[in-house]
Amino acid sequence: MWQEPKIDWVSTDSFNFEDYNRIKNNIAYLREMALPFYSTVPFEDMGDDKNGYNEFPYAEEFNRLENNLELLRNSTFIFNNEEKKTWYANEKTPDFEDFNRIERICLDYYKGLQRYRPRRLSITLGMATTDLKI
Repeated sequence: MWQEPKIDWVSTDSFNFEDYNRIKNNIAYLREMALPFYSTVPFEDMGDDKNGYNEFPYAEEFNRLENNLELLRNSTFIFNNEEKKTWYANEKTPDFEDFNRIERICLDYYKGLQRYRPRRLSITLGMATTDLKI
């Protein structure tokens, strides 16, 4: 299920397991949105949701988020062309600017893929109402 991204991160905000889960699940949702239009969208397994404050994601988990956004970009339209980053163990972790970038990319892809989803129009022809798929 899509959750509205947080795109107003500031330096005083704290990143927690719920934020990670939202981003991870939104990326998975974007892939599902893309599959009806693109026969293959490669994807790396991002694992299970985090369940507590003691489960902060590791560098390789942030890299999977970045990689999946890159795979989505390479497999669909370029709704956002921001460069991915690579994270390394025991080095700098993502900051508020990185979270804004990641969540903004998710939102851009959500809006872009929404434009391409099939829609149905109900129209009346004479006395009969029918659904027209466009």
